[in-house]
Amino acid sequence: MSTQLQDQDADTKRSSQHSGSGDQGPLFRPSLAIAISLLVAFVLIPLGILTGISNPRLLEWVTEGFPPAWPGWCAALAASSLLITPLIWITVSDSLDLIAFFLAWEAMIMCGYFFLGITAWSLDGKLAQGILNSAPLIILINCVGFALLFVGMALTYSLLRGFSFRIGTIGKSTRDSDHRLTWILRIIGLLTVVILVLPMCVTGIIPMLVTDPGGTDVDPRLIITESSPLRALYNLGYGLMPFVTAGLTLLCIRKPLRFLGIDGVIVAALMLAQLLSGNRFPLALAGIAALCLVSMEWKIPRFLLVGAFLLYMLIFTALGGLTGLLRWDPSRLSEGNPVVNSLEAAFTGNNLIDVRDASWVMSQWDYDPLNGITYLGGLTSFLPSGLFPQKKDWHLGLTAVRIVGWDDTTHPGLRISFFGESFMNFGLAGVITLGTILGILFGTLLRVFHQASEERPPSLNRNLRILILMEMTLHLSNTSNAFSFWALATFLLIQWIFVDLLTPVTSRNA
Repeated sequence: MSTQLQDQDADTKRSSQHSGSGDQGPLFRPSLAIAISLLVAFVLIPLGILTGISNPRLLEWVTEGFPPAWPGWCAALAASSLLITPLIWITVSDSLDLIAFFLAWEAMIMCGYFFLGITAWSLDGKLAQGILNSAPLIILINCVGFALLFVGMALTYSLLRGFSFRIGTIGKSTRDSDHRLTWILRIIGLLTVVILVLPMCVTGIIPMLVTDPGGTDVDPRLIITESSPLRALYNLGYGLMPFVTAGLTLLCIRKPLRFLGIDGVIVAALMLAQLLSGNRFPLALAGIAALCLVSMEWKIPRFLLVGAFLLYMLIFTALGGLTGLLRWDPSRLSEGNPVVNSLEAAFTGNNLIDVRDASWVMSQWDYDPLNGITYLGGLTSFLPSGLFPQKKDWHLGLTAVRIVGWDDTTHPGLRISFFGESFMNFGLAGVITLGTILGILFGTLLRVFHQASEERPPSLNRNLRILILMEMTLHLSNTSNAFSFWALATFLLIQWIFVDLLTPVTSRNA
């Protein structure tokens, strides 16, 4: 008992030494940011309907005629801002965060505008001109949305810092909390491996190794999740895998011998199962989240942080193109430089294709607003399809597939850019509302992230929760990924019950 009390006193003392001004100023609760965001939505959307700016046809004129020169300048400015701005705050704060990586990825997506001459015509010559005509609209709404997002982030972050708002203290021994979280990560990690492998075992198909199962053109990832129960389980594992992997990886880095034990085995199994399932993004997200956790625990020289950030974006982009070539055109890897071919495939294949697909959807859309139907689809995405079949009709990606006239049973869905969904539902009012809300939430989470990075001893329990909240906030821009939102919400609930609530009172810091 005396040893435990000494550990708690040491935790408290180190925390107070490194928290700086964190103990001064009013306490800020994240629920306040959520309440403000909901208020913004309940005000701006009705106001947009009353004033008429929620009508998407107000911007239909942008798609008329041959594409002008200004979209290229706007795309270049947006891409530069989305890459340079996160680099600045990474350098200043000495830490990596998910928001920075996300915005940099959006910069790569915006660069896809300059490859439309290849990607539009490779789809269908009859559709290409319509895609080129609609592309300026996609660039415009995303530029407006990101501009508001940046303004909202800057104002929110500045207000929280200017008024010295602080995050709440952990209130419990970080050693005890992290020990409890370790067992949760192990149990959920093993379950996630089973969940990811189960569809492949049932169907006998490994998507990463099969390009055209049964002589059909159906994506093998759709075949292994054709059954509703298997699809629901796989989506759960898809959402949990990145953060379970990142948490266990951080624990292994703390004590490298863990790489040779059960934690290392679970991490390797999670990564292998996810890779074989054919979905690459969770792997990339796991790596990004692990880097973020490392930067929160140890002070890393700024040049290494910036270098790691840029190198990861380069590798992530190249690997996206590489895995696409492995699945669909492996012969190109033997032609010339495989790295160059992989980077080229990332921009001209099906990876950084959001601008092309969004322009394609807009060119076929009748400009009748969806009036929030896809957001309802996101809210109901956790319900089984057998109990609530309407959720498939409300799914954003499948709605886009139906708009372009494709079969929604043979395609997983189209990506329509970051602010595309808000525009299709509520026109310019939707873009303004989403940009404002995300600015408030991102600014709040970034401030909390930077304060938590200064806390010593570091708490994996708290730091992982912040990263999960960042990822959940990102899903507000694309309800096609709502299943990940609900999977992470379930994890947070488990974390709160078994770590925060059940930690004995005797292990609270003095």
